[in-house]
Amino acid sequence: MNRVWLWVAPVLIVAGCNGADEATGPDRVVTYFERGTVILGDGSAPIENAALLVDDGVITAVGPMEDVEHPAGAERYDFSGHTILPFLHNAHGHVGYVRGTDFSAGNYSRESVLEDLDRYLYWGVGTVASLGLDTGDIAFQIRGEQRTGPLTTARLLTGGRGITAGNGFPAAGVPALADVPYQVTTVEEARGVVRELVGQNVDFVKIWVDDNRRRARPVFRAGNLAYDFSSSPKLSPELYRAIIDEAHLADTRVVAHVRYLADARGLVDAGVDALVHSIRDNPVDGALIEAMLANDVYYVPTLSNHQAQFVYADAPSWLREPPIRETVDQGVVARLSSANYVAQKQQDINLDPYRQEFAMAMRNLRTLYDAGVRIGLGTDSGGEYYRLTGFFEHLELELMAEAGIPPAEVIRIGAQASAEILGVQDSGTLEPGKRGDFIIVSGEPYEDIAATRDIAEVFRSGDRLDRATMSARFQGFDR
Repeated sequence: MNRVWLWVAPVLIVAGCNGADEATGPDRVVTYFERGTVILGDGSAPIENAALLVDDGVITAVGPMEDVEHPAGAERYDFSGHTILPFLHNAHGHVGYVRGTDFSAGNYSRESVLEDLDRYLYWGVGTVASLGLDTGDIAFQIRGEQRTGPLTTARLLTGGRGITAGNGFPAAGVPALADVPYQVTTVEEARGVVRELVGQNVDFVKIWVDDNRRRARPVFRAGNLAYDFSSSPKLSPELYRAIIDEAHLADTRVVAHVRYLADARGLVDAGVDALVHSIRDNPVDGALIEAMLANDVYYVPTLSNHQAQFVYADAPSWLREPPIRETVDQGVVARLSSANYVAQKQQDINLDPYRQEFAMAMRNLRTLYDAGVRIGLGTDSGGEYYRLTGFFEHLELELMAEAGIPPAEVIRIGAQASAEILGVQDSGTLEPGKRGDFIIVSGEPYEDIAATRDIAEVFRSGDRLDRATMSARFQGFDR
């Protein structure tokens, strides 16, 4: 898709708002956004020639301009030719591990976590559920500060350290994560780890149920290139049943990294709360759909993650879009777009299997959506340097639309549905009582979903983000 990127900011017009005012009071800021299109985020039709009133950070009115009065003394913000839509919320991401092209547990620090949360916020992602890679106390400390003080970055939810089998994926297969997940081999170990996580007050327990099979890794043997097709032990049904049972005793949800239909069936039957990757080996069937609906299991397809396994072999046009350069280290862009890297990906022995798995993921998403299964937005961004934090959340919307979900529903999934999944009550839709959290874009997302990433401004609690300063800081931090 070829797009013309327009960086024309809406115009802020201040109407008699110097200091105290009769209508607004001495400490309140009231802003009247007018004349553009508003997407509420609940799947309803867009409101054209709309007005949105934000009073002291909270939405108090939204609708056609003739129905929303402009209070005396309120600032006017003319967003003609633009569209306002609510924040997105990411039900599967990661923070703190990526620095340039380096993905490492050694990068994880308070500073790196906060920088990634700011990257999400820069793209209008209001919440990220960090699933399974948060070691130590850093994530819990940041989450606690957010709950008791001002929210200065994207909201963080955490699963702490996730759980896998002994020598299981990703502890085996991803060297950077060798010491990150808990590795359990007995029911007693599994229950004990869950009790430890519950004691930390995790938002989720994350488990990996994947043997990492058919992901060939190049090795050199006697000077010749060969491939290692070995697999890793998979978390057994006995163990994941114990984990789910123990977590539910403490009213804590369990989310599962999956790949295979058979594992998804077993996990849903065991009471798992969410599948946070796509089923990629076989079409989903009626029995699984019925069980997911009966148990209200939600599904986070992470299409952008699955596509990232092969998409750089195709030199994607979006890698050259101007927004990429605002939050992504240019060393990453240079590497991913280099002729050598593209050739390497084109020669990857896994290329065709990855494409086939992605096609199955797209097909299964459409089937599950049509059946009424709850879908959430998630990307696994931050889980490798080539999964681009913030941008991938918008790319995920585009891929959902390509899978056949209407744009209005795609935005509802990314905003309202994902906020509800994550328990976020003050954001996700643009309605009275919610925070003034929204994105202003230059295009019309209901006509072209990729317009969500043509961002002119981002407002949090009614305050405009200084994205230029944020972008400069990101670039400096990476280098």
